[in-house]
Amino acid sequence: MAFSIEDLAHLISKRSFCILATQDKQGPHAVGVCYLAKDLTLFIPTSENTAKVRNIRRNSNVAIQIPVPWPLIPAPPRSIQYRGIAEILPIDDNEAQRVLSKSSYINRHVLRQLIENIDVQKWGESIWIRVVPTGRIETFMIGVPITAVFRSPEKAQLHFDVIKKSS
Repeated sequence: MAFSIEDLAHLISKRSFCILATQDKQGPHAVGVCYLAKDLTLFIPTSENTAKVRNIRRNSNVAIQIPVPWPLIPAPPRSIQYRGIAEILPIDDNEAQRVLSKSSYINRHVLRQLIENIDVQKWGESIWIRVVPTGRIETFMIGVPITAVFRSPEKAQLHFDVIKKSS
């Protein structure tokens, strides 16, 4: 059975960490962040006074890389990566709050603690970054048995074209 974009969305929703890459005046800026997902859309809690937010306000084009560790195999992680458009949302955004309310107890507890206990004087107000993928999502070793990759290395990479939803 082929690995589908729905399978990919489900896998993304089961993870909670990614690398977010933005662009500042000197070049790329990459940072590890926690996220929540609804379908292929990521919601990243952060604060107003961070480099990633400043960069997104200047240029909303971002890149995401989600490592997916192998269960019980000490090998480099599998990977999901794509480009997307980022948008800054208020912390009380209804969609983001719905996604948070449906996340695991541990995610809800940890993220709410971070959001509620932020040093506002230093970091500014808590906000969300919403990232929607554009173009193509690339994967490495996702949805493919490791034994198949040993026989045919080209099977290690899958591509999913993202279809824009009508507003």
